[in-house]
Amino acid sequence: MKTRPTRIFAAIALTLALAACQKLGIGAAADSAPTLAVGDATSGEITSSSRLNYNDGSRHQGYRMTLKNGEAVALELGGALNGQLAVFDGQNMIASASASYEGEGDDSAGAVGLAFRAPKDGTYLIAVNSASSSSFGPFKLKTATVVPYDGKPLGADSRITDWLVGTDKQEYKLTVAKAGLYTVTMESSAFDSYLRLNGRNVEVEDDDNGGQLNARIRAYLEPGDYTIAASSLNGSTGSFKLGVAMTATDQGLITRDGTALTVGQTAQSMMDSRGRRTFILNLDSARHIQFDAIADGFDSVLHVTGPGVDAEDDDGGNGTNARLSLPLGPGRYTVAVTGFGNQQGVFELETTDLGSDVTTPANSNRKDAATEAAAAAADAAAAVEVD
Repeated sequence: MKTRPTRIFAAIALTLALAACQKLGIGAAADSAPTLAVGDATSGEITSSSRLNYNDGSRHQGYRMTLKNGEAVALELGGALNGQLAVFDGQNMIASASASYEGEGDDSAGAVGLAFRAPKDGTYLIAVNSASSSSFGPFKLKTATVVPYDGKPLGADSRITDWLVGTDKQEYKLTVAKAGLYTVTMESSAFDSYLRLNGRNVEVEDDDNGGQLNARIRAYLEPGDYTIAASSLNGSTGSFKLGVAMTATDQGLITRDGTALTVGQTAQSMMDSRGRRTFILNLDSARHIQFDAIADGFDSVLHVTGPGVDAEDDDGGNGTNARLSLPLGPGRYTVAVTGFGNQQGVFELETTDLGSDVTTPANSNRKDAATEAAAAAADAAAAVEVD
């Protein structure tokens, strides 16, 4: 996974840049900085004439903000600038955040979000810092009041901002009123998020499925009470956002193991808390069967076992979808669909009878059917030309 080295590099760069701010003398910079009130938005530009950080050549622009003890503020930095945010109380930095990138060699800037709570009454310096000595460009800075979590149970479409104040996990109650596919996300620019979800025979955890170092859990939940545990994988603390979203599912969604498959039909299903779902296929005569696991947002894996058969496939279908084409004799077979790395989500399992023709059915695995048909036609044409 490429995100960890990238985040580590960004963290090192941020530490050096912010150390440079402190080296410059943040108190003097705050005295001459423009004032910014909570709820205001402003724009600016980091240029070669912006304040210089002497140890690495990067530049910064500061803003003064007067806050009350315990007041919570959200900052959002956007624009073309490859930048970073930091909040100083006198000479001490109390919060910081930098942009993170999924790919390598990507020169585009990423948005930076930061939420913090004032530890006392006073004036704070909000610093917009360039990521390096060669980073310049316009930026937009937005500020907003954050309403801290009120302690009430979470439900579908809930979204809160809270602070991880220690290395231990913080627990939140989730009340599910309607069965469906629930997505729980934990996002933070301050630490590596880690999520656990427990309750009603569900026990699942996640680290980085939310992108960057954010956590995301997708699970089918029945009505009832659950517990969400939020923590930091690297032992850091800071602000984070916790969200719960629900997607309604079809009445025919399969949520239990052991469901019988019917050849020629498609079964829509949902992974269990282990990232797995199993089906049963009974054949009364020999057939050539093709299985396609078409997944929603995750890498599917197929495993078929039965009389004389033990076969597995990961990416034999379209993209990261799994496909197995097997000559099967009469008997009972177990078909297991799993998510690579225990990923979860909704998927469709197609079971097709190929008969004596072992070519791919025209309607199988959807997206790649047209491509494969075109390739077959091209091969046939090439063969005619050769003759």
